[in-house]
Amino acid sequence: MRQWHVVIAMDGPQAYEVYGIDISDIAVAWARELFDACGLSGSFGQGSVCEMTFFPERSFDIAIDGSCLHCLIGSDRARCPREVRRILRPGGVFVVSSMCGLPKSDEAKARFDPLTGHLLENGRPYRTLKLLPDLVQELGDAGFGVQNTQVGVNPWWDHATMVCRIRDGSTQTAG
Repeated sequence: MRQWHVVIAMDGPQAYEVYGIDISDIAVAWARELFDACGLSGSFGQGSVCEMTFFPERSFDIAIDGSCLHCLIGSDRARCPREVRRILRPGGVFVVSSMCGLPKSDEAKARFDPLTGHLLENGRPYRTLKLLPDLVQELGDAGFGVQNTQVGVNPWWDHATMVCRIRDGSTQTAG
């Protein structure tokens, strides 16, 4: 499964521009091919969701995390939402799609470090699992208020989709 981080600039009630970012050039190529095949227009580039300096401050109305946040480890978990807040306009919306909760399957439990919340692959962290209240707190620390949450349950771990909005007074980039 690929992870995409998509940002959308609204130009009126029905017009919009789509920009996508992925760390993998292969995923960027897939996005371009998919949009071309569907006759859609979008701009996709390779880059980090933790440093989107190619986008000016307050450029977008909506940012969509396509299952990216749980792929971030360590300080990147705080850097990404702060960077998203930087590129969103006041009142902007951040839709987050993230794994959450504790692992459920025996295979996932065997690869889970409960002290760090990381799923491990070959002894190295590759996903972060947080309980839903911890995800809400993490987003709050970055200046977002969670307005709506839906949790999908599956046999391995749960998956949360959260609609967040920049809180008043939280549009400045945090250090």
